[in-house]
Amino acid sequence: MRLASLAFLPFAALLTSGAAPEPAPTPFDGAWMSCETYQGARICSYTLMVQKGARVCGVQRDFATNAYYTQRFIATAEGKSARIDRICGDPGSETDTYCAGRAPAGAEKVGWGNSNRTLHACGARLHGTDRDQPFSCTGVRPAAGMPKVRSLGGEGPESDDKAWIASCAAGED
Repeated sequence: MRLASLAFLPFAALLTSGAAPEPAPTPFDGAWMSCETYQGARICSYTLMVQKGARVCGVQRDFATNAYYTQRFIATAEGKSARIDRICGDPGSETDTYCAGRAPAGAEKVGWGNSNRTLHACGARLHGTDRDQPFSCTGVRPAAGMPKVRSLGGEGPESDDKAWIASCAAGED
């Protein structure tokens, strides 16, 4: 049996031209971060995403009106664009719905909310637009958008957000 298996390998290599199948591209797998100085302090915004097929799970943190706002989202990728389908987190400009298990007592909106945002991966930069806004990577300035980074360093998400990303990538909401 082993000899038959070994004899089959060269034949199988001929059928595939000897090359292993290429993995599907995952432009939304990774971390993007930008930092600036505000009133003498280092302020960083980031987006951390995991892509499995067309499913994109992410956590993002932005700074506005003297506070950090963190959201979780689930998006659907199509090429180099990902439409955010559901979002929750700290209410602000991105959502008005707290994530389940993170809402203060008496919060009116808890769970998933809708989003009108789309993310675009252009080389090593991440851009966000409103869903109905036309977008092309060829039309953006090279320095625009949030740069992709190898690590978020000490700026990354809390442990419960990291656990959520892992469970979301496994297909759980």
